Amino acid sequence: MSAGLGKYTKIRHIVRLRQMLQRWRNKASMSARRIPSDVPVGHVAIYVGTSCRRFVVRVFRKLLIQAEE
Repeated sequence: MSAGLGKYTKIRHIVRLRQMLQRWRNKASMSARRIPSDVPVGHVAIYVGTSCRRFVVRVFRKLLIQAEE
């Protein structure tokens, strides 16, 4: 009987992990779609260092074109 309970517990843990993974994916995709209002078009906000200092820089492709000129 205990072998049956152990199998049930493992299945329950797998189901919980799967649900947690699905929730994490949903939250990650929602936050990735959100664009900060203070970042101009063609720019991206990045956080650098241990203090998470924020910089707004031009999109990398535009920087390459500018460096080429």
